[in-house]
Amino acid sequence: MTFHSVMGLALCIATLFSAQMTLGAPGPRWTLEEALEQAWVQNPQLQARHWLVKEVASDLIEARIYPHNPQLELEIGIRRSLESTASDYGFTISQELEIAGQRGKRLTLANQELAAAKAIRGRYQQLLALQVETAFAKAVRAREILTVSETDAVLAKDMLDFSKRRLDRGAATQIEVNLAQASAGRAERRLQRALADYATARSLVAEVVGVDPQVQPEPIGDLMPPTFEPPDIDGLLELARQNRADLGSIQHLEQAAESAIQVALAESRPNLTLGTFFRQEEGTDEILGATLGLSLPIFQRNQGQVARHRAKHQRLRYERDSLSLGIRQEVIGASNDFVAAQAAAEFLQHQVLGTLEENVELMQRSFAAGRIGITEVVTLRREFVATNLEYIEALADLWFARIALDRATGSPTAGRELK
Repeated sequence: MTFHSVMGLALCIATLFSAQMTLGAPGPRWTLEEALEQAWVQNPQLQARHWLVKEVASDLIEARIYPHNPQLELEIGIRRSLESTASDYGFTISQELEIAGQRGKRLTLANQELAAAKAIRGRYQQLLALQVETAFAKAVRAREILTVSETDAVLAKDMLDFSKRRLDRGAATQIEVNLAQASAGRAERRLQRALADYATARSLVAEVVGVDPQVQPEPIGDLMPPTFEPPDIDGLLELARQNRADLGSIQHLEQAAESAIQVALAESRPNLTLGTFFRQEEGTDEILGATLGLSLPIFQRNQGQVARHRAKHQRLRYERDSLSLGIRQEVIGASNDFVAAQAAAEFLQHQVLGTLEENVELMQRSFAAGRIGITEVVTLRREFVATNLEYIEALADLWFARIALDRATGSPTAGRELK
């Protein structure tokens, strides 16, 4: 095989970024959607948040139940006189009644706290989806770098063999062989590093999903740029206002704090206690009557609880304002980064790679004609590898920028719906 044909074959191999590599123990092959499906079931932190919602939901169950049970009192007494001894007995049934709408206010409070807990879980699920996608993108990037590194190692070895044959024919010097051998050694080191990085990236996917990192799933997919034109800044900010579950959570908590103030004020008002009693005086009279009770809120009027919830309401209001400002900055920054990453990827795709392919073709013809030597070939090969790696990084940066934009706006990634 001539060096010209070797270079052509290497160039074809290096451009096949979607080639799948099997390293070590074979793991499951996952698309991004399959990795997300696994995360919904396997991720322990997400499961913990599901149960946290159930914990908060128990307060709603409690709020639906009337808090005061009827009270039964029995009484018995012995009456003594000089002439005789008699026994008297009786009982009283009473019920405490809330007359300030406390139960309805507690229901409102419990519903708002439950809505806040669900929003917190929703935000975590949004972030988990983006964490899975980030880990998946890193694994795809590592696989593509491995593909280029493997091609580089094959090309460097073929160059070394070719140089040795030239030396045997007297057409090359030992310096040329030594240079090719050093280049092959560096390519092999980069290949081993790429193998290790790919294995580590696959383990990270497993960890984020919530399975044993030794599973090392293999990603199915490529780094093709997403066809996505983001809205303008105002549109992105509106998306964030609608979709950011953490903003929705703090709004629900602010409403809950306001409701807690109303609950505390209502519970400071006296409850009415109604009852009926029956008494039997032995040998004489039977007495049937009714009771009416009303507590007097002279000392304890829930002053501490009211003050606490008012302070909490003010704190949450300022935290909401601070979060809104932070979201605005995050959206603007993510939008700028996405636009820049998209421009860089398109430039490398349409300008740099095309120019490099022309240079490789010229290099092949020039080397075959003897117009350039091994030093120029090594330099051009190094540029070939570096540019392909740069293109991989540009595509990965574009993917990461899209993830950051989804995180800032609270949008599900790539049209996938959260469950």
